[in-house]
Amino acid sequence: MKRSNTWMMVCGLTLVMGCGGPPEDLSTDAPEVREDALFSQTILRELPDGTMSQETTFITREEQLAQIEARDAIIRSLGTRVTQQDLDDLLVDSGCAGSSLWLFDETSLQGNQLCLYKQVGADQGWLSLGTIIRKFSSPFFLTWANAVRSLYSGVHPGALQSCTATSCSATIYQTFNAYQRLNTISYATQLNWAYLYTP
Repeated sequence: MKRSNTWMMVCGLTLVMGCGGPPEDLSTDAPEVREDALFSQTILRELPDGTMSQETTFITREEQLAQIEARDAIIRSLGTRVTQQDLDDLLVDSGCAGSSLWLFDETSLQGNQLCLYKQVGADQGWLSLGTIIRKFSSPFFLTWANAVRSLYSGVHPGALQSCTATSCSATIYQTFNAYQRLNTISYATQLNWAYLYTP
């Protein structure tokens, strides 16, 4: 009889204290991890002497969305009157705002971001995405080659292409116009070069 009373007390205390799982309010915090995540934003400029300048910062998704909205607003305000002078004015910003091309490693303009500036005055510009580090995933540094999943172009049209050391594929590429958003990139796992040109 004493054993059953002891057992009933243990069961009663267990019921009063709860089922032993985590408190319900802790489970609501889990989705916020993604929102608070930091994404790398690499800004790459070709300098007049042909060398490259590279700067990497880290931003939240909220900051990234604000930059996208700011770029959308500039394009809406300029309408069809976009000129090279408008671009030059935007280049004063040390961030990504006036860059020729934004590349993202996730669909729908999300994830890590690469901002490319074509050299002012150059008719065209080529860049091997395999030379630019995207992120560190222990024990490797991963590059932007074959990693672009979405893009937002600036004043310069161009293409992402699949290239070797000697030639580029005539069938595996993704073209884009000036100020075009592509939320999903075709052939994303095979594109390793970026090309921009002045229309």
